Amino acid sequence: MLTDTTFWIDLLEERRQYGHKAALQRGPAHAFLASHRAHELSVSIVTWEELAEGVDNPAAMDALLQGVRILLLPKQVAWETSRIQREVGRRLGENDAWLAGTARAWGMRLVTRDAAFARVRRLNCVAY
Repeated sequence: MLTDTTFWIDLLEERRQYGHKAALQRGPAHAFLASHRAHELSVSIVTWEELAEGVDNPAAMDALLQGVRILLLPKQVAWETSRIQREVGRRLGENDAWLAGTARAWGMRLVTRDAAFARVRRLNCVAY
């Protein structure tokens, strides 16, 4: 499953608000993780960049995304993203279009709470 930036921001906020163990019981992002333990999580390099804006060094990114597969942007993803931009238009936003394109190109479900992704045809979104 491909996870979007909002998911990781929510996860971090839950940890700050409740503490790591309490977040497992109270936060929707942690609850999603707990109920999907058997699934491999992935992030797009676009999400990696967005998250990196909020940390001080690459080691912090490694710690945050330990065990999470990072997907790069091969030309198949660029092609799929171009189709999405034609279908939906710039209203989706460039980074979100890249995430949607990544999910469609790889045939992955996108874990998000962002309703904007509902406008993308053939994109399988999973809410948390």
